[in-house]
Amino acid sequence: MRLLTLRSSMIIVILSGCQTPDTRNSAVPAASDLPGASTRASHYSIPASAGVEQLVAQALTHHPSLTAAQQKINRLQAKVPQERSLPDPKARISVGSLAETAAGQVDAVAGVEQQIPFPGKRRAMALAAQKEADAARAERANLKLQIAERVRFAYWDHYLARQNQRINRENKEVLQTVLEIVQARVKANQGTQTDILRVATEISKVDQQLITARQQIHSTQARLNALLNRPAGSRLPYPKRSSVPSSSSLDQLIARAESSHPSVKAGQARVTAFKHRLHKARLDAYPDFLIGAQHAWVSDSGLSPVANGRDQTMLTLGVTLPLWQKPRRAKIREANAGVAEMQAGIASSRAELRQRIEDAWFRAKSSREMIALFDQRLIPDARQAQELSLQSYSAGKQSFVDLLDTWRLLLKFQLQQEGNRASLGKASAALKSAAAIR
Repeated sequence: MRLLTLRSSMIIVILSGCQTPDTRNSAVPAASDLPGASTRASHYSIPASAGVEQLVAQALTHHPSLTAAQQKINRLQAKVPQERSLPDPKARISVGSLAETAAGQVDAVAGVEQQIPFPGKRRAMALAAQKEADAARAERANLKLQIAERVRFAYWDHYLARQNQRINRENKEVLQTVLEIVQARVKANQGTQTDILRVATEISKVDQQLITARQQIHSTQARLNALLNRPAGSRLPYPKRSSVPSSSSLDQLIARAESSHPSVKAGQARVTAFKHRLHKARLDAYPDFLIGAQHAWVSDSGLSPVANGRDQTMLTLGVTLPLWQKPRRAKIREANAGVAEMQAGIASSRAELRQRIEDAWFRAKSSREMIALFDQRLIPDARQAQELSLQSYSAGKQSFVDLLDTWRLLLKFQLQQEGNRASLGKASAALKSAAAIR
């Protein structure tokens, strides 16, 4: 009876362990149900007084790629306790025609076994997993710098498009005044219809520039709204000129980037991760330990006249046999190659950062010099020349061609100056991104 009950219990245990989970009622969660998921644009307002840095802050709050980067960090961080844990123990049950001992016939044997890796293996893999998570954190910080740079670039492009629109509108009003003067001179037989046609042609050219400016405004607004994760067509504040602080010395910026830029930190974390994997690969040459316990149920019936049916319990201790060294040597080569790869990647990142910083630093320096030149000399002289030309033309002392030339020169300088300001803003944005400055 005891044997029948034991075997029935074993069959129930085996069958319950072999059951396939019912997947008919289980469903894969939708992307929108996952924590932190953001599948649609966000509806939020931005104050009309917001400047470029406020837009950067909003983008860093709402951009979906940062959510994806955070989930990657969470995913990699979750691997750390997995690597640190012991493998699952193994259980065995043996039934059937088993051996007969002096104590009687063995009815069944059940045992459990736990593998314990050689000291240091689990810690090495957990540390490698932690460094991969640290690298993902550095990559997220680098992504923040890239998004901030793209927002600043789009903002200054938006600013330039708005300023082009403003300047062309103001100059169209000037041309309308010139047209009235020309028409008055034609009525007084002091001008020709050709002059009127020339002014009309210049007005048409300005209208063409206004059409281009409107298209550029819509394009830059679309870029900004996409970076802000807002619906297309959402209203944005009017871009205003903001002061761009002077940069630190070139050597200080380069030294800062080479030591603390997130792309460098990510490479350093991965170097450390591969070093931990190298340590684990070397530890694989040592055996793991196996600790187990077994219990045998013995029947009191048997061939031996002294059979007493006493159950048997035993402990086991074993080791794995690391015989196959070829894959282990390959793991060591793999880890060494990974260390060298990441170290070369760090050197490449530093070289790229040096180039980006130097290029942006000199572009910012050149833009500042150009802004000062235009503000102090070129634009004031061109504006004065235009006013004198308009007065001279009205008095009949200067040709209409000279008047148009001075007007075109002032318009050109005004547009170039706003381009200089936008170039300074974009150079500063590139410098901040390369030097890891928020």
